[in-house]
Amino acid sequence: MIITIGVLVGVSFTLSKIAAMAGVPPLLALFRQLLVAGLLLLVVGIATGRRLPLTRQHVFYYLGAGILGVSGPALIGYTVLSHVSTGFYSALVTLSPLFTFAITAAAERRMLPFHRLVGILVGLSGVSIATMKGFNFDSTATVWIILAVGGPLLLASGNVFRSRAYPPKGDPMMMATGALLSQLVLIWPVLALSSAAQPVSSIAFGPEAAILGVGLITAVTYVLTFEVQRRTDGIGFAQVGYFATLSGIAMGALVFGETIRPALLLSLAVIFLGLGISNGQIKSPGQLWFMLRSLATRWIAGIRA
Repeated sequence: MIITIGVLVGVSFTLSKIAAMAGVPPLLALFRQLLVAGLLLLVVGIATGRRLPLTRQHVFYYLGAGILGVSGPALIGYTVLSHVSTGFYSALVTLSPLFTFAITAAAERRMLPFHRLVGILVGLSGVSIATMKGFNFDSTATVWIILAVGGPLLLASGNVFRSRAYPPKGDPMMMATGALLSQLVLIWPVLALSSAAQPVSSIAFGPEAAILGVGLITAVTYVLTFEVQRRTDGIGFAQVGYFATLSGIAMGALVFGETIRPALLLSLAVIFLGLGISNGQIKSPGQLWFMLRSLATRWIAGIRA
């Protein structure tokens, strides 16, 4: 589920950039994204006999998860992606696990297990392999770079919030539905009073289709997000960022003609290694050596066969 969410998020970065480059106002793009995702999940929830809890605890959770994990990062993405490259913004998402680790340690006022930090750093080094070709910022104002860093910072804050405030026995689909609908309620009056409101016909088909795609991806990823959050903590979930980065790089190659280097495959292997260490599946150097030796043996046997 972590891999699936990461891949879909990477795809959504590319679609968001298409809308941003077409000049769609960020607030309008976000509203339509939320409208598609929220209504889709609400219909599915009603059709399957679910109900949307509206207790004080649930409403607080919807608002916090929605602002930190949906509206804030999405608005930043729609704003900065017309000024920075998709690859750079995707690479910044790798900061989310480190931010999540730091915020969690500060919130709990204790140092977290050392293997979690090691796994995160290993995964971060894997992403660095894929992004070490560097980026050209000659024509990019510093303000856009600083604002772009706010994306992973909000995502990290959302990871910690969801982990600490998740309602007991919460249904992942309805938790996601509530978070998305809460943002519609907040954004609708702001949009109505702003100059960003435009009729549907004013946006070309390509950007409109891209926003629709982001909305559909949002619906799927947030159901998966709340399911993963129910099973693990914010630090474990934060590793979605690694796969989002690789997915963003791959989509950039397909859509914008960027070259994929062989280092991407090595990067993916290192990221899986970091994921295993952080999740406690690889607990010692001896276990890691055994796993690598077993994989090498199977690979050699496959070649000989």
